[in-house]
Amino acid sequence: MNGAEQEEPDILQNETPESLTGAVSAGFAFLQQYGWFLLLGVVVVLYLKSRFLQPRLDSWQQQREDASYKKMDEGKAQSQLEAMERARQRMQEQLDRQAAEYKLKQKEKEEKARQEKIADWERHQEGKGYRSKIRAKEEEEGPSQPKPKPKKPLRSDDYNPLMGTSGGASFRPPRRGPSTGGG
Repeated sequence: MNGAEQEEPDILQNETPESLTGAVSAGFAFLQQYGWFLLLGVVVVLYLKSRFLQPRLDSWQQQREDASYKKMDEGKAQSQLEAMERARQRMQEQLDRQAAEYKLKQKEKEEKARQEKIADWERHQEGKGYRSKIRAKEEEEGPSQPKPKPKKPLRSDDYNPLMGTSGGASFRPPRRGPSTGGG
């Protein structure tokens, strides 16, 4: 019993509890045997719930809501309604003010454009000619904003992917088809 006969170490194995495997197998066996009955029972319960139970629950909920409204003090309800009406009135006044301001600004813009047209027509009558709309816009925006630099192109102008490569040595894949080997 020297080194030749060594004791082999015990190999550890995962053991599932027999109660768990037994319960799972019993559950599967029950489903195999009574599955259709369970399914039929679930369908009947859902039908009965939607047909008889749900309308009663809805009517009970409605009665509770009606009772809570009746319990509310009339003075309190009136004060809440008045507060909501005041808030709506304030929001309407604010909206009316904003609309009036916008209308005033629009009239000012229209008047300014009309005055410019009149001035252009008077210049034209005097023989000075119409002013250039493009030049006027450039003068207005020119000094305040610098012109952006043009972007570099991503590839050269002579690049055309349909023309292939310009170099002489380019890779071309072999033709597909049956092998024409000799033999």
